Amino acid sequence: MGTDAVVTLGRLMLEEVMLLTAPILLVAIAVSLIVNIVQVLTSLQDQTLSSVPRLLATGTALFVLMPWMWRHLSTYTLSLFSDFSKVLQ
Repeated sequence: MGTDAVVTLGRLMLEEVMLLTAPILLVAIAVSLIVNIVQVLTSLQDQTLSSVPRLLATGTALFVLMPWMWRHLSTYTLSLFSDFSKVLQ
């Protein structure tokens, strides 16, 4: 396997990881921003108030997006293994 094939496989893998994790990270960032704005407006600086909503939103997003993530990851894996003969040369 040449270096070009390794670089291509690595790039495709990183693109897949970014695509699968982006929605979860966006939900966590949005909830954190909203909670921080509420904390600034109400002067509440409790750590639990900032952690619990973010964890709940992230868990909910994972639960809701899991079928899409599973389909996307299985499609990526099948396409990787179906073209594996090119990599072995």
